[in-house]
Amino acid sequence: MNDKYIVLDGASNFRDLGGYLTSNGKIVKKGYIFRSDHLSHLTNEDLEKVKALGIKTVCDFRSDEEVEIFPSVFDEDSEPYLHRIPIKTLGNQDLQRLAEKENVTSQELAIALQEHYVLYVNQHKERYKSFLNTLAYKDIPIVFHCFAGKDRTGFGALLFLSILGVSKELIIEDYLLTNVFYKGPKINDWREITSDVIRPLLEARTDYIDAAFNEIEGRHENVEQYVLKELEIGSDTITLIKDRYLE
Repeated sequence: MNDKYIVLDGASNFRDLGGYLTSNGKIVKKGYIFRSDHLSHLTNEDLEKVKALGIKTVCDFRSDEEVEIFPSVFDEDSEPYLHRIPIKTLGNQDLQRLAEKENVTSQELAIALQEHYVLYVNQHKERYKSFLNTLAYKDIPIVFHCFAGKDRTGFGALLFLSILGVSKELIIEDYLLTNVFYKGPKINDWREITSDVIRPLLEARTDYIDAAFNEIEGRHENVEQYVLKELEIGSDTITLIKDRYLE
């Protein structure tokens, strides 16, 4: 079992983002930041494990529609504290509607996913600015998640690990771990009535995360420059993030 992975009954993609080596020879601290699929099904035993990890802040990227269907077990008064940054893209219900579209092809669904990774770069700047400020200024340790812990969470991890100096190769390697751990959505087994056509919706693929990298690198020298110039995150905030999460 991957030593980053946290075994929970109610979530299958909960893992530590620490341990990666950066370009300047530092290491991302373990036990300070985690990524996950949604946490709405955590058991009491799971909650004890989360408490034992010392999690102080839960950052939830799911849309209002998704949260209405699967409410978080955390809120603004709970420990850990819930901080919502809703990003409306391909959430749970959107995936279901796409999967049930008449005569949809696997290629169409793969293209749709790639297009959404470009949208993260261009249309959700305020949301990801809020995310990076959360990492800099909210109580740590932090776990951030969306529905599957793959797409919105994957782009968040791309930004975070990139500005720390983790290589693109390692970021993609971490992204693809979803294919090892994520057990799929618990939504009335809708995917069981379909075929391999919808596989692109459930998998992490290099083409998806490359679409985000390519969109950023087409305009900037690196991801940090995108964060500085387009997300308008100050250099002092980036320095704080590095100080917080590197050793």
